[in-house]
Amino acid sequence: MRSPGRRFKRWLMRYSTPEIARRAEELPLRRDMVTLLQYVQENKVVGTRSTGNMPLKAVREVTARFVNPPDLDQHIGDRVYRLRSEAEVRPLYFLHILAEVGGFLQLAPAQRWQVTAAGTKFLSLDPLLQVSCLLDVWWRGVNWLVVCPFGGLGDSLPDHFERTTLRYLRSLPVGKQIEFEDFADKLIEKTGLTWPVGGSYARMFLHAAVQWIVVDVLAKFGVLEPEYIERPIVEGAPPVPRLVAFEVTPFGRALLEKIATLDV
Repeated sequence: MRSPGRRFKRWLMRYSTPEIARRAEELPLRRDMVTLLQYVQENKVVGTRSTGNMPLKAVREVTARFVNPPDLDQHIGDRVYRLRSEAEVRPLYFLHILAEVGGFLQLAPAQRWQVTAAGTKFLSLDPLLQVSCLLDVWWRGVNWLVVCPFGGLGDSLPDHFERTTLRYLRSLPVGKQIEFEDFADKLIEKTGLTWPVGGSYARMFLHAAVQWIVVDVLAKFGVLEPEYIERPIVEGAPPVPRLVAFEVTPFGRALLEKIATLDV
């Protein structure tokens, strides 16, 4: 068997094309991570006393520099619900998780955030390697349930869920629409993902979980390109965007093949 280092070099030689390099350069997730780390380098960010999260002033400053700055305050009718914590800003908190798990940031309650040697090295990498590095962190280091907005799946996913998901995604054709419900049903069957409470809504909750922890996250990395339509969740409800299909992008196939060079 070839060593992971050799396999990585073969991957880089095969996929380091101008188009893939351009996609990596432009990926908002990568650019926002660079923004976050550079902001911490240039500014004194002291974590909150309770959780060590970013204080609100810094949250507003750094997210204003993102590729797509998120709305921080909710406007409902005549009322404005002001931002209360970093954890409410999902794009920033996702970066926070990746940076902390990846060892790019060192932080603690009431302590100044620090960019580590690993974070400094990350900033010096080629954009394609930066994206690959971030996906490695997500795939191997993060409990995927952290992005699921509801409970019910326990504290961990079934054994080998990530490996089975990778194998399934690599079997899909590039650039062809994949029906989401069919994909979710097959992934649930392959991985043994279950909802502890039965009933007519179990399948709906499992599909929602697959969307949150697989499709929505991999769309952030540019691996998948989702398609949504407006339709109600239940009959009589107002229409909302609902995921109906997705495609594996050529850029995504390159990243999935990189993950496959690792022992996941």
